[in-house]
Parts: sequence; structure tokens; C-alpha cells
Amino acid sequence: MTANERHQSRIDAVTRPGAGDALLLRTQSLALARADALIIENLDLELRQGEALHVRGPNGAGKSTLLQALAGLLTPSAGSVEHRTEEPSGFLGHQNGLLPDLSAGENLRLYAGCGLPADTSTLERFDVHAFIDKPVRTLSEGQARRVALALACRPDQSLWLLDEPFAGLDQATVDGLADLFAGHVQQGGGLVFSSHDRSLSGARVLQLGPTTDQHQQGEQSVAQQRSEAPRHV
Repeated sequence: MTANERHQSRIDAVTRPGAGDALLLRTQSLALARADALIIENLDLELRQGEALHVRGPNGAGKSTLLQALAGLLTPSAGSVEHRTEEPSGFLGHQNGLLPDLSAGENLRLYAGCGLPADTSTLERFDVHAFIDKPVRTLSEGQARRVALALACRPDQSLWLLDEPFAGLDQATVDGLADLFAGHVQQGGGLVFSSHDRSLSGARVLQLGPTTDQHQQGEQSVAQQRSEAPRHV
């Protein structure tokens, strides 16, 4: 395995003020592979009630792979993922998980019939009713993402695992989503999300990237680091 195939991770040790003691999620010595090459190894992390974790890194660093593994959709190459919640986690990947030939409303009813109803207040927050009768295939990227977010971010699920949740959204929806995240965390929920260019105030940071890039990052000037920092929402 070459140096470029090996990746390391660095987690910010800052814990959100007021975070609870109850553990929601833990990984121990977690290793994940793609195409027989390790992209994450020896990852230990804990997420407690009232905490948010922002997963960052360049394309290919393993952000989506990690979120899928945390959701139980991928089997680790080594190590373990432990959930301390009784209910399933809310998960959103790059794909929205909607049937394109059904309307937004029909998709919502389909999920509700499977015991996964979207929260009414979240649907109102994202103004889903404005396009609820339109087939999903006719929706804009942002509209379809709003439906998917309403399904993934249910208040009865204490842990939300979201891959690029801000992608394709207009600024008003970004602001509403940030408020939703903040409220979830303040009420004792947990949040793990990836984003290239947006963060959440008070969130811890997990930086993924190749070992060689990590060394180069350490040599960057403070000005460069500030210019590349994600915007808070």
C-alpha cells in the first residue's frame, strides 16, 4: 500500500459547551476501504448528546464512506461502530432516496406507510407543500433535497447522519436548515454531517485526508488556513 493510499484522520478535541453525558455513537479503531485500498484507519471518535461533528476533507478522502459506515450501510475493514440509541438514525446520502415518477407527496406517504413519516413542522419549514403534487423528476435539485431532508431529519431520531445536506439549497433554505440543526443539538440530539464549504457554529471538526496532504496542511500559513475555512451558517 503506497503513501497516497493510506489516509489518516484528525479530530478536533473541542467539545461543544453544554454537551450531555449520554453517548450516542462511538467508533473504535475503525478502518474503511474502497477498491481494496484503506481510506480511513484507526479512527476513534465519540459523539454525545448535544454535539455536532463536521466531517471535512478533499474529494476521495472518505467522507461519504464514513457516513455510510456510521449508518450501518458498510461493513468496516476493521474496528467497530457502536450506536447507543434505541431508534434508527436519520440518514441522508448523496442520493435523495426518492422515486422519480411519484410526486413529492406520494413519496412522503410511501415513507409514512413504512413507519417513517416526515415531521409536519419540518415540511412547513422547507415549504414542501408548494410543490407537493409535482413528480420528483420535475423538481429542482434544491426542491428534491428539501423533501429528502424532511424525511431524514425526524425529531424522534436522536442521531442524524447527513452527507452534504446543504448541497443544492438556496440561502433561505440553508439558514432554515442551520436553525433546524441547532435546535436538534440544543435539545440533546446528535449530528454528524459532511460539507465542503459550510459548517455549524459550535460543531467539532473531523478532518480526513491523505497523510501527505496532512503534512502539507501543517505548513500552510495562517492566512491560507483562514481563506480556506468553511463558512458558518
